[in-house]
Amino acid sequence: MPRPDEIKQRIESSIPRARAEVEEQPSGAGESNPIREAIGEAIERHKVILFMKGTPEAPACGFSARTVAVLQAMEVPFAAVDVLPDPRIRQELSAISSWPTIPQLFANGELVGGCDIVTEMYESGELQEALL
Repeated sequence: MPRPDEIKQRIESSIPRARAEVEEQPSGAGESNPIREAIGEAIERHKVILFMKGTPEAPACGFSARTVAVLQAMEVPFAAVDVLPDPRIRQELSAISSWPTIPQLFANGELVGGCDIVTEMYESGELQEALL
């Protein structure tokens, strides 16, 4: 299983390739989207993955910090991806999930929710079930 830094590197490395493909294609042509594909693969590959601002060791916003704290309190292993290095990561993630805010927690390939939903589910005991 790739480490979180490998996931981040794969997503970031797809950005120049995506830029080149866009520049080579006429408007509206082409179906390939390497950033979206890399995000989708990361979601499929990891049982629990958090797309956040910053890293678990250094969250860049309070919502991301709170979500990380919940997962750490539950001692749930999770992968994390920092969405801040390139705005297209966040844009493509939101297109995949239809969820506009960050952080976004996925479990078993499905969006669980953002910080408020994760916190509510943790407090009610539902999060443990969702992460199984």
